[in-house]
Amino acid sequence: MTDVILRKAEEADMSRFIEIEKVAESRIYSAMTTEKEWQEELARKDAKIYAIIKGGEIVGDVSYEIKNKNTVYISGLCVDKKFQGQGIGREAIKILLGLEELKNAKRIELVTHPENKNAIRIYESFGFKKEKQIENFYGDGQPRILMTFKMPS
Repeated sequence: MTDVILRKAEEADMSRFIEIEKVAESRIYSAMTTEKEWQEELARKDAKIYAIIKGGEIVGDVSYEIKNKNTVYISGLCVDKKFQGQGIGREAIKILLGLEELKNAKRIELVTHPENKNAIRIYESFGFKKEKQIENFYGDGQPRILMTFKMPS
């Protein structure tokens, strides 16, 4: 799927991100659904946010932060419900893992809800391993699974 690209997010993308995330918001996905949340995230120096583009349209968002020189944390991935099931999330992860900025990382981390079977299946297909379950990870009363990926040397 070569028509999916990642573009660094801009403030003008916020309303589309909020629209996508509001639809995705559920017990198993901690969505960012306010302008304030997105403004704070865009202002963070350690946060890298990308719009997922397909056919010239923003169809999702993906973000990560560099925790230290060896570890990157994928902090979010959301694809518009209308575009799910087309391999877009998988392609976004593939592109993300190939970014120049991540080439020196040794470990990639993320968390997902244990009931988010589709996400877990996608992450495992890239080689992510379930490391541990963390109760009440976001303070929302819901558990999350920490998944990790060791970058090839």
